[in-house]
Order: sequence, then C-alpha cells, then structure tokens
Amino acid sequence: MDSIPINTTATGMGIRLRKARVEAGLTQALLAARAGVSVRVISRMEHGDMTVGLGRWLKVSSILGLLGSWEQVFFIREDPFAQYDREQRRRTAPGKQRVRPRKQP
Repeated sequence: MDSIPINTTATGMGIRLRKARVEAGLTQALLAARAGVSVRVISRMEHGDMTVGLGRWLKVSSILGLLGSWEQVFFIREDPFAQYDREQRRRTAPGKQRVRPRKQP
C-alpha cells in the first residue's frame, strides 16, 4: 500500500489550520490565547511541525471547527478478522437454544 510521506501530510495539516484561522478572522495571538498555548506553538503547527503534541493539535482544531476534518486522518478501520470473530461469538452465545429438542434417531 502506498503511503503519503509524513512531512507532506503535516504540511497539509498546517496549511489547512492556517486557512481556517484566517477565515475565522483570528490572529495567531488570539488563537493561542483561546487555546492556552503560545504564539510560537501556533506558528509551528501552521508550518506542519509534528513535534507539537496531539492534544494541542486537537484543542486548536476544535476551536477552529476542524476536528471533524481530521477523522479521516485518525480513522482506524476495524480489523475484519476481529469483526468476524465477534460475529461468530454472537452466533454461538450461550442461552440461544432450540425451542424444541432434536429428535433422537
């Protein structure tokens, strides 16, 4: 499976963050104050610096209304084997017995 380089993804996230901030009419200083972080952190995020903690990314994204747009980035599909196992356990769960007993030959 081909994967996108991390720096490309990080840069894209930073650009998206900056665009949302500008569209919201916020300065870096105002956004930083609302998020409880420094202006330097906002600047680093807008430049795609992935050393900024995930909690800060989520906090700033929440303020800008971007939290839902990151779902595809963070979405982890369920393992199909785990899903199959769960369905098998459900089908054979105790307490599910036949109403009539089978006839003995």
